[in-house]
Amino acid sequence: MSNKKVTIIFPYRDRDGKRVNSSLLSLKLQTIKDFEVIFVDYGSQEHFAKPIKDIVDKYKFATYYYVGHKGLLWNKSKTLNFGIRKAESNYIITADVDILFNENFIETVLKHAQPQSFSLFRIGYLSQQETQKQQLQLNLNSVKVSFEGDTFGIGLFSKADLTSIRGLDEFFHFYGSEDEDLNLRLTTFGAKNNSIKDVLLYHQWHPRYPKKKDNQLTKLPRLNNIMRLNQRHYLLHKEQQTTIVNTDNWGICYTEEDALLLNNPEVIREISNIKSHVDHFFGEELNGYKNKIVSVVITEDPYYASFKYQLKKLLGKQSQPYITMKAVNDLILQKILYHYYNHNYAYSIAKDLNRIHFTIQLKPTND
Repeated sequence: MSNKKVTIIFPYRDRDGKRVNSSLLSLKLQTIKDFEVIFVDYGSQEHFAKPIKDIVDKYKFATYYYVGHKGLLWNKSKTLNFGIRKAESNYIITADVDILFNENFIETVLKHAQPQSFSLFRIGYLSQQETQKQQLQLNLNSVKVSFEGDTFGIGLFSKADLTSIRGLDEFFHFYGSEDEDLNLRLTTFGAKNNSIKDVLLYHQWHPRYPKKKDNQLTKLPRLNNIMRLNQRHYLLHKEQQTTIVNTDNWGICYTEEDALLLNNPEVIREISNIKSHVDHFFGEELNGYKNKIVSVVITEDPYYASFKYQLKKLLGKQSQPYITMKAVNDLILQKILYHYYNHNYAYSIAKDLNRIHFTIQLKPTND
C-alpha cells in the first residue's frame, strides 16, 4: 500500500522526451515529496516508448506502465482511468507532459485535498522561446509567461469520488471534452469545485492541434468533426445529469499480448472503395462474424483514380459509386467510437494513403 498522500498520473503517447524530462524534473524539485507518479504510456510506437521509459526510470518517485497497443486509437480517458485504478493514494492529480510544476505545487494542493471536493488550477502559457530556455535549464523562478488561463484537465481529485463515478468517460477519443465532462459529472455527483487561483503550473509550448487536418486523410488516424461529436456527448450528460459512466471494467486496458492475437485472424476480407461494398461489409457482414477475429483491408481501386472514371463521372454515366479513402476512414472510426471501443482491435493507414487495414476481435474482453 502506498504511503504517499497523492498520486500524479501522466497520460502519454508519442511525444518528445524533452518536455517529459522537464516536467518530471520540476516535480523532483518540490518542497514536499509526499507524492508518487504513475506514468501511463498508451500504445506509443517503440521509438518513442523506449526512450521515454528510460527518462521516467531516472526518477525514483515515478513508475512507467505501457498499456494498450499501437493499433488502438488514442484514448486519454482509458489512459487516466488505468492510473486511477492503479493508484493507492487517497488523492489523485491528473497531469500532462506539457506541464511544469512550481516548486510549491504539492505543498499548496495538499492543503486543498479533501473528500467530496476537487480543485482546478490557473496556468501560465510559455512561448516557444521560453519553453526551449526552460528545457535547456529549468528555472521557474525566472520564468516568463506569455498569458494565463484556466485549465480543465489538470486537477486534484479524491480517488473515492473518481471511483464512484467510474472515472473519465471512455467514449471520448482523440481530443476534446473529456475533462469538462469529468468535472461536470463530479459536480452533479455532489463534489464541490474548490479551485486554486494562484498560477502554480506552466504549459510548455507546442504546435496547436491541427483541427483542419481532421478533414484530410493522414497516416495518423483522424476523424472529421470529432471535437463536435465529443462535445455533443458531453452536452448530453449535462442535459441528463449523468454521473456514472463506463462498464465495471473501466480502466482495464488491452496489452501488447492482445495485439499479438490480432496477427492470426480467422476471417480475412479484401474489398475496394466501392461504396456498396464498404457499406455492406461494415453495416451487415461484419456483424455476422461473432466471436471471431476479423481482418479487412480496404484498397483504393486503381480505376477510381483513372481518367476514364473521372470522365464518366463528369458525364453522369458512372453506374458504380465509389467513396474516398477519407470517407472509408471516417466510417470505420465512427464504428469504433459507437460500437467497438471496448473491443481489441488494430487500425492503420498505409503511408501512400491508398490502403486501410482494420482487424478486430469480435468478443470484447473489457466489457
